[in-house]
Amino acid sequence: MAQIRQLRQRVRSVSSTAKITRAQEMIATSRITKAQQAVAASKPYSDQITAALTALVSHHVGIDHPLLREQPA
Repeated sequence: MAQIRQLRQRVRSVSSTAKITRAQEMIATSRITKAQQAVAASKPYSDQITAALTALVSHHVGIDHPLLREQPA
């Protein structure tokens, strides 16, 4: 009798853990989706900043600054 009780408790425990894990996965998916949307929304700003800096640097050829040097990949 005690063994059956232990097995039922174990089944409940595993089931509960599975529910918690599923909930955590759904939360993580939601957070990733929001982060991806934020990155996509910031792309136009990034493109404009890049264009502005490129125009600025192209007009001042004599500037020698570490942030303006091309870095090897």
